[in-house]
Amino acid sequence: MTEVWSQKYRPKELIDIAGQDHLFSEIKALLNDNAPMQHFLFYSPEAGVGKTTLARLLADKLGFQLFSYNASSKHERGIDFVEEELLPMSRNGNYRQIYLLDEADQLTGAAQAALKGVIENAQGYFILTCNDLSKVSRWLQSRCRTLTFNPIPEDDAVGRLALIATLEGVVITPPELGVLAKAHNGDLRNSINALQAFAGLDKNDGEKFLLSLAPQKIDANSFLKSCVGESDYEKAMTYMGDRPTRQTINSIFSYAVNSTAKPAAKMRIIEAVVQSERDLLIGVNEDIVKHNFVVLCCTPPPLYTGERAERISKQGVLL
Repeated sequence: MTEVWSQKYRPKELIDIAGQDHLFSEIKALLNDNAPMQHFLFYSPEAGVGKTTLARLLADKLGFQLFSYNASSKHERGIDFVEEELLPMSRNGNYRQIYLLDEADQLTGAAQAALKGVIENAQGYFILTCNDLSKVSRWLQSRCRTLTFNPIPEDDAVGRLALIATLEGVVITPPELGVLAKAHNGDLRNSINALQAFAGLDKNDGEKFLLSLAPQKIDANSFLKSCVGESDYEKAMTYMGDRPTRQTINSIFSYAVNSTAKPAAKMRIIEAVVQSERDLLIGVNEDIVKHNFVVLCCTPPPLYTGERAERISKQGVLL
């Protein structure tokens, strides 16, 4: 049976984890005994950015036994699992063990409440991962050191894909590798899975496969006309569709700031983009972010009076 490449090439050294250099100093201190081990919450809105990989690497380098679970499964998301399995295991007297609970944002409320007490008295350490921080209770968050993972930069993803392609003998061009990386928007695991799928196709089917991955670009001009010109929320939402939230908002931002629109209109879009980026970073649901972004773009700026209104009138921009 063919080995899954995303598992075969999972990084075994910290330096090989792509796109997360901002975390290295803290993790190196822990590995070098310059900082104590603690409970962690690994967070990123995107999948495939190295959260589980870093947890496994920590266990391996520290020589800790690793117990791995996934809270997206029915069996491992409820209070019975926490009380009947995690609780006894975390009281076995072995402090050199890590309990990895992937997708902890899928735990039920009762399970999260029970887990709070388990973590407080655990013999060993918990590492939780999540994609939606807002669904993890503040009690759990307060008991863990939260590390935020970034989307994998496209250049880093292309470099890793090129290495794997060379090792596996895949004939693929740099632009084609770029399509694989861009299509998965910072998710390196799925980019590698797509490379493996491409490798099994003939030339014609491979070309069709790459074309199917290229996202349909949003008509940013029509979107902005619907928002800024018409304040038509429903019409603007039709342009957003099911496209990836962050990628689509960034496309609109790039178009807007490089357009000939009035400064006040650009400021309106920039403020909506900034708010959306903040919401994504703290784990607000992507559908909510998308709808709120459109609302902000469609909402006219407030009316000002006095000296501020005079400055706006003269300069055409909010100060």
